[in-house]
Amino acid sequence: MGSVLRALVRSKPFAVVCVVLLAGAALAHGAPSSIGSLSNAPRAGRTARVRFTRATARGPASLLLVGTVVTMDDAHRVLVNGRVLVRDGLIAAVWSGSRAPRGVSLRGVRVVSAGRGGLIFPGLIDIHDHPSYDVLPLWPPPASNRQPQFGRPTGREPFDNRYQWNTTSSPEYLRLVANPEMALAFGDALGLEAQVLVHAEARAALGGEVAMQGEPEVPEYPGVNGLLVRDIDGQNFGRDLVATEVHTVEDPEFASLVAPALRREINAGSVNAWIVHLAEGVRDRDRVRGDTYSSRHEFDTIRQLGLLNDATVIVHGMALEPADFAAMRRAGPAGPRAPNDRLGAKLVWSPLSNLLLYGHTTNVYDALAKGVTVSLSTDWTPSGSNTLLDELKVADIALRTPHILGRSRREVPALAGNRALDRLLVDMVTRNPARTLRWPVGEIEPGKYADLLVLKRPAGSPTGGMPDSSYRSLIDATERDVHLVLVGGDPVAGDPGVMRSLLGPEIQLVRSTAGHYVKALAYGRSGAVPQAALRLADVERTLTDALRALGGDGARPASGPPPPAATFSYLQRHWDEGLDRGMSATAFRDQVLTPMFGRVNGRLNVERISLGPLLTDDDQFFFDFVSGLRRRGGVPADSSPPFRLYPADFNQIGPAGDPFSRHAFFDRWYRAPATAAASHPIHPTTTPSG
Repeated sequence: MGSVLRALVRSKPFAVVCVVLLAGAALAHGAPSSIGSLSNAPRAGRTARVRFTRATARGPASLLLVGTVVTMDDAHRVLVNGRVLVRDGLIAAVWSGSRAPRGVSLRGVRVVSAGRGGLIFPGLIDIHDHPSYDVLPLWPPPASNRQPQFGRPTGREPFDNRYQWNTTSSPEYLRLVANPEMALAFGDALGLEAQVLVHAEARAALGGEVAMQGEPEVPEYPGVNGLLVRDIDGQNFGRDLVATEVHTVEDPEFASLVAPALRREINAGSVNAWIVHLAEGVRDRDRVRGDTYSSRHEFDTIRQLGLLNDATVIVHGMALEPADFAAMRRAGPAGPRAPNDRLGAKLVWSPLSNLLLYGHTTNVYDALAKGVTVSLSTDWTPSGSNTLLDELKVADIALRTPHILGRSRREVPALAGNRALDRLLVDMVTRNPARTLRWPVGEIEPGKYADLLVLKRPAGSPTGGMPDSSYRSLIDATERDVHLVLVGGDPVAGDPGVMRSLLGPEIQLVRSTAGHYVKALAYGRSGAVPQAALRLADVERTLTDALRALGGDGARPASGPPPPAATFSYLQRHWDEGLDRGMSATAFRDQVLTPMFGRVNGRLNVERISLGPLLTDDDQFFFDFVSGLRRRGGVPADSSPPFRLYPADFNQIGPAGDPFSRHAFFDRWYRAPATAAASHPIHPTTTPSG
């Protein structure tokens, strides 16, 4: 990315400018006039206190992976009894059979077997996320959020667009999403942005991901961005060519300030991918009476600004129509000097977040019918999936369920077969995001970077009566089945046995209480490892304590907002590096916390929250909510909720029922098989070769 655009979209000054300008501007076409914080901007600085040292335990320079190789190349070759030779971070050779090709030496190579039925995939790429929020549990849209001015007189109606929940925000959204994120991340608050990113990257790596998007830049903690997985918005493969726009393109200041610089950078080849939140709202014909805002108009705006080209990556695009998708596919390079990938503008799809907020999702069959390249993403944990492995299952259901998208499947005759649809889903998390970013990963072929996922065959796969295939095995997999994750050839996550055999004792263990299994993580992908403050156990402990402390001293689990006279000893000790310790408890609450969080009914609008677990198997509230479990009055049913529950909207449930019922979702994929411990033992699976 060029220096001008970087100053606009990733610097703190631009964050301040945007908030001031956008807050004061009346948005065209009925859009709300205020916006939230820039999630991808750096926070107010604090002096770095976490030091990094050179890694002492790195993976071997050469690895030979053995298993069924699912190449995801143009021909979609699948090599049974396959081999992938990794050398110095690159894929050196790929073949089938025990005999190496002529000229390929295996001397000194460490062998990692995927085991019986095991598979080797390109690593998964999450091309859209908001990691600053990924420590938070799922947020149920409150049924009390009445917005008659937007055609939502009862509060029971699904939202029509993103501005209805994130700019004219309910107290519940502020208390459980916006305020906790500010408390954790802001430098003049708890200053835990680095810890938040470690948690987010750890969860991603444990889920087989090798890259994630949306990390805010944390310059005061060098080495945190991309500690475990690639930071899509940062420098990768020796270049920084991705730009991101989270906020509305309808503001006049976007047209005058951002768009001209962005056009220049794309035309000069300094930006290969411009990831933009766009048209996140229902189609015009589905808008309720009283909703005057057209989410689709945002597409017309970028076209008028000259920003619809083959570097454009549209996130959500729910409101788009077939004609818009056709225009995306026709989009060419921004100018004569811009590279041309001949794929047109691209689309990023987050079905769970769409369904939980809006009761609708993007009709990706309309996009696929026009030839648009579609990738899958998690969005964020407050309304999306924890990992791409989870989102694959949501997409699998959405694409096949008639009342969601299944009726449109006939638009793409090539996807009539179940195996073809499974292959497309795997494309959406491997080769498609790689092609969207123009990255040399996403396919297993010589010369590409060794961002790879080694997967044990999931017990019970294929599920749901689907035909057996390598693609179905990935869709059916959970974190339990992740055997090894390599990023640039470096082991970052996997089973403890294989991780320990490759790296020695320098691994960190993560236990699933509900799933009864153990996984391992290892820092040092970039050659730097943090000292104790950012080791995973300390990170999890710090984040747990901080989120609990939002409820005030002595707050019990799920006790709701603190009493008006509550004190906040933990926050006062740690706030702004302890600069407020000399204040009285009352002054700290009233002069520091109240201006930031506000009060509702006399109580500070925060509460004790449970840290989101690193492994989805342990996220019982996630399963209970998406499965539609609720008590009388619409209060979610959960025996150990992460916060105080309230009547909520279950927007994913339509007239035909809940597509993610416990039987259809949890029981199908996450219920631990009785033989899990026997079928997936933890033991070393590497041997020297040659």
